[in-house]
Amino acid sequence: MPEPAAERASQVPGLFAIGEVLGEAYEIRALLGQGGMGQVFDAYDRNLSRRVAIKANFPEVPQSVRNEAQALAAVHHPGVVGVYALGTHRAVDYMVMEHVAGVTLAHHLERLEDIPLAERVDLLIAIADGLAAIHRAGISHGDVKPENILLSASGRLVLTDLGLVRAAYEPDAGLMNGTPAYMAPEIISPKFVNAGWHLIDVYAFGILAFRMLAGRLPFDAEGALELVLMHSEEEPPKLSDMVRVPKRLDALVSALITKEPTERPASMDAVVWQLRAAKKELVRDATPAALTALVVDDDADIARLVAMYIKHASPSAEITIARDAQEALAVFRKKPPRLVFLDLNMPTMSGFELFTYLRGVHLVDASTVVAMSAGGSPTDVQLMLELGAHDFIPKGPELRARVTRVVTMLEREPGVGSGAPPASKR
Repeated sequence: MPEPAAERASQVPGLFAIGEVLGEAYEIRALLGQGGMGQVFDAYDRNLSRRVAIKANFPEVPQSVRNEAQALAAVHHPGVVGVYALGTHRAVDYMVMEHVAGVTLAHHLERLEDIPLAERVDLLIAIADGLAAIHRAGISHGDVKPENILLSASGRLVLTDLGLVRAAYEPDAGLMNGTPAYMAPEIISPKFVNAGWHLIDVYAFGILAFRMLAGRLPFDAEGALELVLMHSEEEPPKLSDMVRVPKRLDALVSALITKEPTERPASMDAVVWQLRAAKKELVRDATPAALTALVVDDDADIARLVAMYIKHASPSAEITIARDAQEALAVFRKKPPRLVFLDLNMPTMSGFELFTYLRGVHLVDASTVVAMSAGGSPTDVQLMLELGAHDFIPKGPELRARVTRVVTMLEREPGVGSGAPPASKR
């Protein structure tokens, strides 16, 4: 019996040696990983002085890295890994890609099983948006799963590994390609006609959405064959039986993983719209019992003073104090507060940097953020306001009156409890 490709790959040394230079520009630094079809290397672009990733296929594997490189070159979207160049070195094809520093979504989900539902929906929106861009370029991904999605340190989600990419017009050759846990029924069973490669991606995305929202896959089996047959023959459980979600989200996931391809959403653009609508429902329904406030300041005395002013203005308020950006981030990941007083001048990570990150990962969308500083520069203040901060309060004689005014205004705002931050009163 022939040895599986993945096992052969584990026995093959690096296609390129450490220190080897490809195309007179790309210095191989390390082997990042390998699979059944090839290897990925950490490399340095000597010409442009930047870190890059290089992917190359094993010579005996029929799939060519050229197909993947040409497909990626047709897509320009922050949610899809960028390709810089394509070349050949010692008869081995390789492509040069952007280096995304981070972890796979699979690893992220394993580490943070307590991710709030709204944050999971935000992640799904970002993935769906990237997948929509791939489809608009006239191609399909072919292997959508958490292991092929990177989460960068800045919170950016990036789709990678289009090794099974297909053009929209490419005929169905009857090949069973993909990952069994995410494989659409039409790949497996003659009962279902392949109505388009993009709908196979839609199904895989639906399985991914189920996994991210419910914390488990809809089907589970010990063997790959049994698993693919379950996708073809068994009805999946309802998402709402696994986890409490809005009706719109439950209906969307059911439509994504329906067995009949033509009954799935026609495009990932439509899926993005539905997910954003579901996110609004989540935010609107998240009505806190009391005002939740977070004070982020490395000066303990100032932090306690602001907390006292909040309590005087709103006796039922639930107040948390964070001494630095890391503590604040932990609070946001557990449950975003309704009101945040944020010191701009903190060590390690400034309030401005923290706010920028929170905006990027949408953790602060439903929060009213008020910047504070004893000597914030006009530029920093203006940038905070432009990024969506509600107000800026200088630390001084006006502190108590200004904090009281913000808290009072927030409690009287009709939108409080709906998750919509009040209009700015700058």
